[in-house]
Amino acid sequence: MKLLAILLLSIAGMYLGYKLRKSSKDSNNERFEIYGGLTFLIALTGGILATALFLLKGESWTIANKMMFRLISFAVIGLMFVLVGVRLTARAKREGNKLGQIAGLTWVLVACFASGLMITRTNKMNDGWTTERQAQVMSACEGMADQGNSFNCPCYVREVMSAFKNPIDYNKAMEDESSGKKATFIAKMEEDCPCGGASFDESEVESIDLPF
Repeated sequence: MKLLAILLLSIAGMYLGYKLRKSSKDSNNERFEIYGGLTFLIALTGGILATALFLLKGESWTIANKMMFRLISFAVIGLMFVLVGVRLTARAKREGNKLGQIAGLTWVLVACFASGLMITRTNKMNDGWTTERQAQVMSACEGMADQGNSFNCPCYVREVMSAFKNPIDYNKAMEDESSGKKATFIAKMEEDCPCGGASFDESEVESIDLPF
């Protein structure tokens, strides 16, 4: 029902923009023709983004879903500005307006650059030790109790992040027992993060001098 309402609102906005643009052309009113085009583009963009958010944001709003929504957002908004810039450039060229052509090309270049930059940054969201990957290590630590290896899991996660800068390296070390890296790391954890040990570093504790 919510998705249907979003689609209907988007279609209504696009239809309103189309009718405003068409009526403005008939009356040769360029200002409202521009407003009609912007109304159409904004309604289309809003409909796409709202639909993407509705479909991606489920019970688990994962890093992957956030990345996908951001990629869609930057791509759609960037495309909207590119279309506006292309339209401005084409109209300025027909009218022989050099300044308008420069402004239109600037719109296109800035939109492409900004969208590309944000998409590149978004692709790096899933690099390193994300919250989800830390939770996976925590769950793996808790599951080691069944194998006879009980650790202080917050300490274990912290040491894993310190020893392995890349989660892929950690997974390889834990899966390949022939290299001895897993046994070495487990032995180190038995010493540094024993079950029942403090889950914080003693250097982080602030000493307080009491007045009595």
